[in-house]
Amino acid sequence: MDQIVAMRAFVRVAQAQSFQEAAKLEGLTQGSVSKRVAALEDHLGVQLLRRNQRNVTLTTLGQAHYDDCIRLLGDLDAAEARIRTDARTPAGIVRVSMSPVLSRLIVAPLIVEFTQEYPKIEVVLFLTEAHVDIVGQGIDLALRARHLEDSALVARSLSSNPLMLAAAPSYLETAPKLESPEDLSKHRCLTFNRMKARQSWRFTQGRRVREVTIQGQLTADQGDTLVECAAAGAGVVLMPEWVVSGHLAAGRLVRLLPDWKPPSIPLHLVMASGSNVPLRVRLLSDFIRRSVRQRDLLPR
Repeated sequence: MDQIVAMRAFVRVAQAQSFQEAAKLEGLTQGSVSKRVAALEDHLGVQLLRRNQRNVTLTTLGQAHYDDCIRLLGDLDAAEARIRTDARTPAGIVRVSMSPVLSRLIVAPLIVEFTQEYPKIEVVLFLTEAHVDIVGQGIDLALRARHLEDSALVARSLSSNPLMLAAAPSYLETAPKLESPEDLSKHRCLTFNRMKARQSWRFTQGRRVREVTIQGQLTADQGDTLVECAAAGAGVVLMPEWVVSGHLAAGRLVRLLPDWKPPSIPLHLVMASGSNVPLRVRLLSDFIRRSVRQRDLLPR
């Protein structure tokens, strides 16, 4: 016996004072309603209703149980209504991980717009260049620049994210000539210190491929810092085009080896796989992707 179903049948009969009317209201046969109420009485071991040819009335114990059923079923209905409302109404916390430079130049203004549109959603930003464990660290949404292989994650493309080689005019005034990728071995190159000690940069020109081992005196754990150091004349930097574009426009950096193409590192919106992704997370992911594409904030 489904006790909740039986309780609902009992309440309906008590309110209608008729099995026949209760059955019509529930869209059931009279026999089905009678069986459910009888099963409830058998389960409780008491008579809840007095039956006669004219109507149905509550016994003393039936009245007490009716009051309890009204309260319990009302609480259950209210709980179901709340969870359904929460599922449809965007509210709660979204934990987002991304690099500091991506937040500053692209995403932070979009987050502000999003929270204004959805005032019940709270966004918590975790700014790091590291690729965090999304599931293990409870991250709802991450923006990652890399080729993804983790089958436990769902990735949505945000940008092809092409890289660009650049340096400051002040650095180039005294630096060795730079006419081909091989010349980079003679230059001070700015790199991420989270990468392996011996690094190489790869370039293509048609079918020609060059991979050059680079070196330098300065490393950092944030791309923003590397670009600022490059603009100050510290050396050559290889970063996404959208990161250096502002410095290029201002003349603080110039593009190098334009005929040689560095690789692209795809930028994705990433979340844990599964069918129960909260509405608030899907809304933020959709908002960022749509805004980036409609406004051409990143190369496609």
